[in-house]
Amino acid sequence: MAITINDQPYSWTPRGQKLIYALSSDNSGNTGFKFGIAVVDVATAKTYNFYLDPNPSGEAFFDLNPLVNLFNYELASIHATTEATYIEPEGNSWKSYAITFTEWWVVAGVLTQNEGVSETTTTAVYNGYLQPIDGYKPDVVANGDKRIKIANNSTGDYMQSDRQNNTHVWAMAGSFNITITNDTIFIPALITDYGLLFCQGNDSYSTSNTATSYKIELWNNLGAPSSVVVPLDGSAQEGIPCYPANIANSTVGSMPNPMGPNGWRYYRVSLLNASNQRVSKFYYFYNAENYGQYDCRYENIRVAWVSSRGGWDYFNFIKKSEVTNQIERKQFKRVLMNGTASIFSRYDRQNFDRANIVTRTLTINSDWVQENEYIFLRSLLASNQVHIINSDGEHIPVSVDETSFLERRDRNGKLYNVTLKVSYSQDYWS
Repeated sequence: MAITINDQPYSWTPRGQKLIYALSSDNSGNTGFKFGIAVVDVATAKTYNFYLDPNPSGEAFFDLNPLVNLFNYELASIHATTEATYIEPEGNSWKSYAITFTEWWVVAGVLTQNEGVSETTTTAVYNGYLQPIDGYKPDVVANGDKRIKIANNSTGDYMQSDRQNNTHVWAMAGSFNITITNDTIFIPALITDYGLLFCQGNDSYSTSNTATSYKIELWNNLGAPSSVVVPLDGSAQEGIPCYPANIANSTVGSMPNPMGPNGWRYYRVSLLNASNQRVSKFYYFYNAENYGQYDCRYENIRVAWVSSRGGWDYFNFIKKSEVTNQIERKQFKRVLMNGTASIFSRYDRQNFDRANIVTRTLTINSDWVQENEYIFLRSLLASNQVHIINSDGEHIPVSVDETSFLERRDRNGKLYNVTLKVSYSQDYWS
């Protein structure tokens, strides 16, 4: 007598897909037979129990997905991390599950377990999502499609960001002898920008992941380079604090300083393995204030959101922004009487306002957006975790109000701005 797991998710898999376990048993044809399923959420120790009847073929299919509810950690100044890396705790953007399958029968109306017969498996799920066009159960560890793959073990591997090599083109890259290839990703950045690039720091779940450190190489305004290699912590999910404000305030003593006397033109970030060989694409951050993507007339609105690959992504909306205050008023009317001999005063209030509810909506505008940046911003519209990051690195939770988003595909040379409305998720107290 035995239970067989015919199919199951990989040991490291995104939550946004089917997480199917296909089961069979040589006893499934017996009268009253049921498959017992016990799911243990390792982070909380909660156990969920299910009992499934076999289908006519004697199998059962269990989808773990409805039990998975993941949100990246939002408390404190996570975007303004200045330590070597930010560690995402289990139970937030990722969870592991221990699942035990057993045999049960209904005997004389009582559900009874067949003791001693069970199969146990584990899987870890991170806060990313794929699409049906990617197929059933794509392997994010060993998949040849770099857009899907999460494990880092080659120079063409992405980190956990939706930015791809064609998302943004830096027109001046050639002026600094930077060769544009499939392994170069360009990110315009201001010196006040905080942010993280997510990656995996160990191979516990992504068994082929070989990243053990990251490297930052900075070129100042004189063209002189400086660099540092920083070890990863070895955790399942880590955020590299690699935006300009992070590295300018870094506690890592040998970190290049973009706010040094000679400033900065650009720097690049990459992952390295134990042999100091590169195992990711190059992420180039260039000085947007010096080379475009900057407008001193308006306040920069920096937006962060959880992307489809499970990490935080960022975009600066540098054009005009405006706040709309929507006030919902609740009033009641009382009889004009104050209980005195004069009955009421001409100054008495008859219509009373109860506590007003004030909803604040921010309308933000981007600079000219390149074609593939529309695709990049799609995940912002789809995300249920969006922040506005202040210049001190603190964040304000917001929700995107837009219900539609036009991705322009014009090939006529015209450029467009993107306008979005976001509402503060905390009411203005009155």
